[in-house]
Amino acid sequence: MRAFIIIGLFISYTSFSQTQNIRGRLLDKHIQQPIFLADIYLSPGNQVVKSDSSGYFAFSHLPLTSYQIRVRALGYEEFSVPKIELIAGKESYLAIELEEKPIFLQEVRVQAEKSKEVAKNEFTLVSARQFSLLEAQRYAGGFQDPARMALNFAGVTNAGSDQNNEIIIRGNSPKGLLWRMEGIEIPNPNHFGDGQGSTSGIISMINSTSLANSDFMSGAFPAEYGNASSGVFDLSLRRGNNQKKEWMTMLSVVGLDVAGEGPLGNKGGSYRVGLRYSTLEILLKSGLVNINTGNFKPSYRDLNYLIELPTKKSGTFTLWGIAGANNTEDIKTTTSDFTNSHVVVGGLSHKLPVKSGHIKTVLAYMTESTDIIQETRSVTTREQTYQYPTWRLNSYYLHRFNSTAQLKIGINVSQLGYNLYEFRNKLIYLNEKDNTFYWQQYIQFHKKWTSQLSMTAGIHRYEFELNKAQGWEPRLSVLWETKSGGRLGLGLGVHSRLDPLSLYFYKRYTGQSSNQPNLNIKPAVSLHQVVSYDQRIGENTRLKLEAYVQNISQAPVDSNRNNPFSLLNYSSGIPTQVLENSGIGENKGIELTLERFLSNDFYYLITASVFDTKYQAKKNVWYNTQFNNNYAANVLVGKDFRQKFSVNLRYLIRGGNRYTPINLTESIKRNTTVLTSSQLMQAQYPTFQRLDLSIAYKLNRAKHTWTIRADLQNILDIANVIEERYDSNAKALTYRYALPLIPILSTRVDF
Repeated sequence: MRAFIIIGLFISYTSFSQTQNIRGRLLDKHIQQPIFLADIYLSPGNQVVKSDSSGYFAFSHLPLTSYQIRVRALGYEEFSVPKIELIAGKESYLAIELEEKPIFLQEVRVQAEKSKEVAKNEFTLVSARQFSLLEAQRYAGGFQDPARMALNFAGVTNAGSDQNNEIIIRGNSPKGLLWRMEGIEIPNPNHFGDGQGSTSGIISMINSTSLANSDFMSGAFPAEYGNASSGVFDLSLRRGNNQKKEWMTMLSVVGLDVAGEGPLGNKGGSYRVGLRYSTLEILLKSGLVNINTGNFKPSYRDLNYLIELPTKKSGTFTLWGIAGANNTEDIKTTTSDFTNSHVVVGGLSHKLPVKSGHIKTVLAYMTESTDIIQETRSVTTREQTYQYPTWRLNSYYLHRFNSTAQLKIGINVSQLGYNLYEFRNKLIYLNEKDNTFYWQQYIQFHKKWTSQLSMTAGIHRYEFELNKAQGWEPRLSVLWETKSGGRLGLGLGVHSRLDPLSLYFYKRYTGQSSNQPNLNIKPAVSLHQVVSYDQRIGENTRLKLEAYVQNISQAPVDSNRNNPFSLLNYSSGIPTQVLENSGIGENKGIELTLERFLSNDFYYLITASVFDTKYQAKKNVWYNTQFNNNYAANVLVGKDFRQKFSVNLRYLIRGGNRYTPINLTESIKRNTTVLTSSQLMQAQYPTFQRLDLSIAYKLNRAKHTWTIRADLQNILDIANVIEERYDSNAKALTYRYALPLIPILSTRVDF
């Protein structure tokens, strides 16, 4: 690794005739037709070009620097791209969808362009933002991992351990998050997930360089989003260059990445593919390094791809997918643990323009699998298999009545397969193999009543065939835009999420007989209520305040009145309690965001949250959830210097996680961990804080670009306590800490 950095730092920079291109295409957002004769302005340089009959435009042979694009087309809202950074090794391609501008009689109003802060999905009016990859890739402490990058947003924290990229939104359990890709639900896209229902892991299977701008939602989402109770990460894969072949290689502590893209066919088609292999595994196998990892051996590899094939009259076909595999070995003197996991997703999307809108259909097959074997003195003591082969079909029709009103109606059908087996303590707790169906339908309507007032209303319905659970979930949001650039939003929505299938099939033994007590458990129901105010401050800065209350009912809790267990306070795994739907919960808080978008090579993002999350089990006593940190704040700032050198800094602070303290006296007496049950979730770990630094340097050569990057997490080496334990040998309490100073070094070449 050191050799790569030294080589990169000493590559000479030559400034002869280095140029690159900016290309793009303009489409109508609703009917997916090309927009021609639009004016596209480029600055600096004051160049103007017009889009052709197919919507394409190009600026050629531009010097390597940063540019801004503004698009103006008759009858459409103005659109801007605030920063395009040109490098020698990669062309810039922009796929831009314009919204038709509504015309209201007797009203003339100049409206600020706001594409930078709102979600891509126009039906989303509150509690959402666009995940801009140009800015997010710069975030310190992000490791090119979208889940870790999202921790900078207001209301988002993690579970306390830096080793995990869990996303906890507004104090909800992380298992309430919905991952979507290309418009369809996908399994947890992270390596080394920590169990059934997990939506996270140690590292993402898809890094930010593989993504296009995406949407992140933290509450009161539109009717098209079902099976989500806390938030939605709606990912879009990046399309390949349809005119020129390009390659990328990157070597880092995280992995060895190779990617390629280029044109396919002669009708504007393209391909893009990316592969990654775990660096540590390569180094250990090659013998180049000799690191003492004990007997614990982790390894992983992943793949993502997208092939886009436009046609003249039959719409656009897109073949896409992700795949990831990881395994660990932990071999000790008398025990051995082996874990093998993989996720495979393959999808075919079709988007067809029609007279007054478009139809989009996605068919995908996906499978998620985990196999675990534990041995003691070469005898198998535990064996687990969790396999979920799944088919999903999503289809919607978007109808544009006119420039002020759109209707979207859709259906999602999921065939949920399962092959579940768990053997431990000489008993079989799971042994199921079959499939069931999960049906979802929705309709939603978006209306701009005036140039200032807009509304989205809809309803989502689901039915789970396994236990006949069903529900109707109404959604409503309203947005009022003031003449001073402010945006007042209100949002209401009912939301729910299924639990992992393994929970429903858990077997409870009474003597030699068993039953499945949780088969008929229904999902918890969460009513989201949001009010927000977003004020533009100049062209590139905004201030946003958002307050929310989430009332949760029908939460699965232990049927024993004296047991405080609730799934609202649970991250993942298969609970061994007998559950019933009698619990409740409440999350409430206020969030602040002060953001300067990347402009003139400078940006910052300051967020702060104050919140309270509590739950009740059957005993009707309020308890803190373990995620009730009470407060969290982030300060993120970055600056580029002469298009070569970039410095980004992040400071993170939040309250510690809640926990039940250990009764040391009783633990010593019984020689095992004994909790102080009278203080359930009353204790709180010390304040968690961390300072991260990211430094990058770019070297442009004639036809390729080197990027040397150092991402330093916890540069002050702060020891953050994340777990209290009882040590039976020392007869004392011990503590587990979050990660110390971690340097993530990388060298990347684009050519």
